[in-house]
Amino acid sequence: MQQCYDWQSNVLKFTDVNGNKYNLKFRGNKTIVHGDSATGKSLLCTMLKSYINDNNNASFKPYNADNIFIVSKDNKDKLSLQKGKLIIIDRAELILDEQMVEIINADRGDNRYLIFLRKPMGIELSPNYFGTLCKKDGELQLEYEC
Repeated sequence: MQQCYDWQSNVLKFTDVNGNKYNLKFRGNKTIVHGDSATGKSLLCTMLKSYINDNNNASFKPYNADNIFIVSKDNKDKLSLQKGKLIIIDRAELILDEQMVEIINADRGDNRYLIFLRKPMGIELSPNYFGTLCKKDGELQLEYEC
């Protein structure tokens, strides 16, 4: 079974059940993605959640997403317990609080972060790590501002 996220190359790559291909190359340990509605940000999270949570059909899962943690309002208290994960936060302006921002800013490489956010909210990050999800060459990719 193929990994969705490869820690060594820092790439999230998979094809969802609708045939959408994702090939997201991250820069560094934190990436903030913003973009218009209906560009695939929440769909990406929904598909990865299905790979993570589908324990009943483990033999039919096309991808392994064990090294991914998707933060929600229900599990955000577990953020500080994660190690060696790609942590994805969709609609971060609705989930992040001051304590979570401190945890993210203090993380020096134990985890990597993909944060869908419309404004920085105190996350320490240069503009080089702000991207937009766009379709290019038939795949959804990250296009960086700088």
